[in-house]
Amino acid sequence: LEVLEAAGAQSYILDLRNNYGGVIQEAMLTASTLLRDPHAVLCYTMNARGGFTPHDAEEYIVDRRYPGYLLSSEPKSATVDQVQRENPAMFVDNGIAWDPPSSFASLHEQVTKRGIRRIGYMDNLEDILDKDPILKAQFKAQKKIVLLINEGTASAAEVFAAALHDNARTVAVIGTKSYGKGLIQHTFPMPDGGGLRLTVAEYLTPTLSHVTRVGGARYDPQTGNFIGGGILPDIVCESKQGIPGNIRSDLCVGFALDALEEATANQEEEVPSPVPQSGLIAGIPSNLLGSWSKNH
Repeated sequence: LEVLEAAGAQSYILDLRNNYGGVIQEAMLTASTLLRDPHAVLCYTMNARGGFTPHDAEEYIVDRRYPGYLLSSEPKSATVDQVQRENPAMFVDNGIAWDPPSSFASLHEQVTKRGIRRIGYMDNLEDILDKDPILKAQFKAQKKIVLLINEGTASAAEVFAAALHDNARTVAVIGTKSYGKGLIQHTFPMPDGGGLRLTVAEYLTPTLSHVTRVGGARYDPQTGNFIGGGILPDIVCESKQGIPGNIRSDLCVGFALDALEEATANQEEEVPSPVPQSGLIAGIPSNLLGSWSKNH
């Protein structure tokens, strides 16, 4: 990444196709480096006992391994500096004093007491940005990202994709519907040397959608929205013949380049203004957010 940044890269295509996931904490740590709002929800976990926990970027910003805010013209320390201004106690003993959100607090309590932001995909993003010059400057400082997914994108890779997409960090998600696996499973050893794998919780996207398909329903009977498992792309690009070894022959990469070019062309022709460092604007208040109906 440092090499690409030094070479002057202004936009990125992140290829998550056939990425079967891995350690969810690593995926969320990576997602947190790409989001400007420390209070942006990366995902929710819901366990079998009714515990419902939002996981925000701040949870990983205070991690010792956090490399900083990336893919933006703002300083790497922008998000850390903001958290330090808002909650200096979190950095006592390098974050040991950080207080995780309760799994039994209501969403309203999480929003009012911890500043968790219930963020959805924003169809009226430009209108929101026009109302807040600091937020607009932060948004324009971000370098453009397109995600590629397919039916082989699963588990932590799906949660990562949703964390960026639902927080309006991507220009587009391109490909086909992902696999749809957002379960948390524990393996319990058995006396005979075998093991019992038991599902104990599941991940939900920032917009409270199931990553895993639940039941036999595919569409909501009231709204008609798709409710089956998996992450839906903004732009469909099938690769039935597999992913070409030659990137120049990859149709989906071509779609991604077109999306980036269109996004750049649609951006206002204006001299970029520096992002003010004095404000504590972290993201988009929930009262300014529109409903997330796109592709759902």
